[in-house]
Amino acid sequence: MADLTSSLILPKNGSNGSQESFHSVSSQPPPSSVPMPSSQAQEPTPPSSSHAQASYFQAAGLPVYDIDSYLTDPNNAELLKKTPKGNQSEHKTPQRASNSLEPVLLGSKTSHHVSALNSLCQLKGVMPIFEIDGDISNADFGGVLKIGETTIVSDERWHSKKEVKEALAKKGLDAVTTIDAKRKEPRTPGEAGRNWVGMLLEYHNLSDPNRGPVYNDYAVGSVYACECIIPSRPNKPFGSKTETFPSKKAAHSNCAREAVEHLISEGQLNPDGSTKARKKSKPGAAVRIQDSGLEVKKGTSYAQKVQGKLIFTDLIHPLIPPPDICPLLGFTSPQYILAPASTLAPNMLSGYATFPNQPGMPKQIGEVKNIFGKKNAKEEVAKGVWQVLQALAQKRNVRVEEAEGTGSD
Repeated sequence: MADLTSSLILPKNGSNGSQESFHSVSSQPPPSSVPMPSSQAQEPTPPSSSHAQASYFQAAGLPVYDIDSYLTDPNNAELLKKTPKGNQSEHKTPQRASNSLEPVLLGSKTSHHVSALNSLCQLKGVMPIFEIDGDISNADFGGVLKIGETTIVSDERWHSKKEVKEALAKKGLDAVTTIDAKRKEPRTPGEAGRNWVGMLLEYHNLSDPNRGPVYNDYAVGSVYACECIIPSRPNKPFGSKTETFPSKKAAHSNCAREAVEHLISEGQLNPDGSTKARKKSKPGAAVRIQDSGLEVKKGTSYAQKVQGKLIFTDLIHPLIPPPDICPLLGFTSPQYILAPASTLAPNMLSGYATFPNQPGMPKQIGEVKNIFGKKNAKEEVAKGVWQVLQALAQKRNVRVEEAEGTGSD
């Protein structure tokens, strides 16, 4: 290459003189630096022919070669082969033939292991829970897989949540395979046919009729899970979202069983799950005589308190007829006047109560407006009547108290 850059190459005579010429700037001085006679410096530039150019540069002391001879020289040809061309990239990308039938791998984003894991978990009676974390802006995700009491953790990171689930599911298959299928065997031979749901409902009907157990159902494929909440423990449900059963009925029974066992441990139920014996009273008993006053059962509706038709059987004075509160105060039972508030809304009622032919009593007591349903409207009116009767009983020194509906057998 040193010979090429230190020499001037001119095209062969007869070719156009547009080809570039090369000369060295290190070993040979440029033509302009060669001292020339003053007569030649004043002469005009030689004609632009190959012969004239060769004579001109030879006079300047530069070696001149014929271009064809230079290119056919074996030494120079080897140097030219090693010189890279400017229009070719050093790294060539292989081109795939357009008519190639060879399949191309698109990626590994499949869900085969997730489907297999779900199917196996259903057979085993467990439920997989994926907890995925990461940043979508950076496409960086990781996660944890929980199967029952087994937790599968991986330090790897993936570009999508789907890849996380697939990778964790692949590891989880081995863990689920070793888990024994859960069979809901009764704890004792006598528990197999027990109605746990009915026992729990019976307890709440006696303790708090207005509130009872609430069941939350969950579907996991073709199996079910359930949680049960009772009023006495609202923040800690019984059952589990991950413990699955072949039917909703079986899931409900499991929750109710846990709740009944809890109530037994708290002493709210007998060891066999039955409700504890209570002092009996007639159903719906609202008022009883208590010395010079009345004792009212807690939880009784206002309509029952006012009407007072059902009385406790264990009277303090058993020889005295069991009157209701109105005769005790010298009144007859009130009359309820209820009517639709509008013909367009027949179920929206307005009304009041009255004591006919009773001097000194207001004509309209406990007036209400736009109450939905006859039962609700009557209850709201009775609430106002009860307040009036309580105030009147206090003036007459008649004691009215609320107490639990208990009594002797």
